[in-house]
Amino acid sequence: MPKGTLQEQVAGQDNNGRGLPWRQRLRVALESAQGLEYLHKGCSPPIIHRDVKTANILLNERLEAKITDFGLSKAFNNDDTHVSTNTFVGTPGYVDPEYQRTMQPSTKSDVYSFGVVLLELVTGKPAILRNPEPITIINWARQRLARGDIEGVVDARMQGDHDINAIWKTTETALKCTEQAPVQRPSMMDVMMQLQECLDLEEGCTGGDNGFYTVSGIVGMNPDMGYNATTNQSVDVSQNN
Repeated sequence: MPKGTLQEQVAGQDNNGRGLPWRQRLRVALESAQGLEYLHKGCSPPIIHRDVKTANILLNERLEAKITDFGLSKAFNNDDTHVSTNTFVGTPGYVDPEYQRTMQPSTKSDVYSFGVVLLELVTGKPAILRNPEPITIINWARQRLARGDIEGVVDARMQGDHDINAIWKTTETALKCTEQAPVQRPSMMDVMMQLQECLDLEEGCTGGDNGFYTVSGIVGMNPDMGYNATTNQSVDVSQNN
């Protein structure tokens, strides 16, 4: 993809080292949430990605987000809430602790990982911070927010170019996604709604851009897995559909 991964963009490998502007980060978050919601509710059978992270979100020339890398994905029946697996997979810093304990990933496992992605977008920091000692971005953010230090959490490279209410709401959504108990986490549909409200706050109007947003594409799904997709093609679904 022309603009590489979201991980690279947040790290500042483009835009003169500043990373993405906050409004663009929100758009990428919304498009990625739409892509995951499509996997969970729009696919038949539904799909759990199992490795949601900024390195698996690609950006095209227009900085539209596309979720990719389905090598660890699992399909499950519509009547099930989770699937059982024999092998634990995932990337450190993004893995749902409940899945790690039970070996039963669910759609809420993807929600947990997506919460980490949201925190990366807010803070500009990786999923696991190494200095002065290793700490997850979740605990790092919670410690500062417990003191009411929201500006101490926000990526300083954005240089104040953000609506603080949108930052608070996005961060709150991220922390809800990363609750220890899956039942306390929102669905991806709920996350989409929250992020849409954040984008509306940022744009200072209801509905922003006439309420039309592109749903994230799905890139590189393996046709051998039986899904209705073709390798190296993307799927775009709009709200108007």
